[in-house]
Amino acid sequence: MGRIKRGWTLSNQSWAVVKSDKSLLAFPIISIVAAIVTMIIFFGGGAGIAVATDSPWATLPFVIIGVYLLTVIGVFSSVALASCATEALEGRDTTVGQGISAARGRMKLIFAWAAVALFVGLLISVIQGLIEQVAGSIAGAIVGGLAGFAWAVATFFVIPVIALDGLGPKEALKTSAHVVKERWGEGVVGSSAIGLITFFVAILPAFAIMFLGFVLLGSSAVGGGLLITVGVLVFVIALLFQSTIMAVFRVALYRYATEDKVLGGFDRDGLESAFVAKKGRRGALGGA
Repeated sequence: MGRIKRGWTLSNQSWAVVKSDKSLLAFPIISIVAAIVTMIIFFGGGAGIAVATDSPWATLPFVIIGVYLLTVIGVFSSVALASCATEALEGRDTTVGQGISAARGRMKLIFAWAAVALFVGLLISVIQGLIEQVAGSIAGAIVGGLAGFAWAVATFFVIPVIALDGLGPKEALKTSAHVVKERWGEGVVGSSAIGLITFFVAILPAFAIMFLGFVLLGSSAVGGGLLITVGVLVFVIALLFQSTIMAVFRVALYRYATEDKVLGGFDRDGLESAFVAKKGRRGALGGA
């Protein structure tokens, strides 16, 4: 199965679950709204303090707290979405309140994982910056990219583990890495395949519309502005769509890998194409 065909199949299977429970689409929207409010309060407030005190360093506490809270918001939304996704995969209706309540029950874990994720991300950036100073920008970009990819692979199932199993950062990371190690093949390839479909179907056309809008601005400000607005809306909707179906895909894939359950609109062949079992192992993992 080619990557594009695989992405189309997985996207359709994930979307079938979302269509059966449209409340899943609410969580990325809530996350964006909360993130915007947080940025206005902390980044805007920090900028105001910096201007009032004539000291750029006065913004640092606001920036640190703001970035951490943005990470918390992202993790909270993802955990809430994963909690509802696993119910939707079982064929049960869910509500936004149910997802928020489930995430609130994991608040300590969410705060802890947000801190870990932020620290590792900062550490990778620092290492990349140091390598760029010593060996050049290309070497830094390569090392930073490899480190980022390795971290993304190891943490591929962390959100489902936190949402479904209620494990802390250390145990969640260990479990995620264990599933990847034992069943690894194309879990991330499957997610990138979904990303490719979203890119060609929505994101690329969105950029094309925005580009035409900028070109048209010289002759028609109204027409150009309208096209740019439409392009931005298409881009935002595409990101919301991708984040939602990706969350469903990860939960379905995690439950298949650890429980050998084929749920929702997925089929065994589709999930097998997203994973390539190692050492002849298929189905549920032992002790994951």
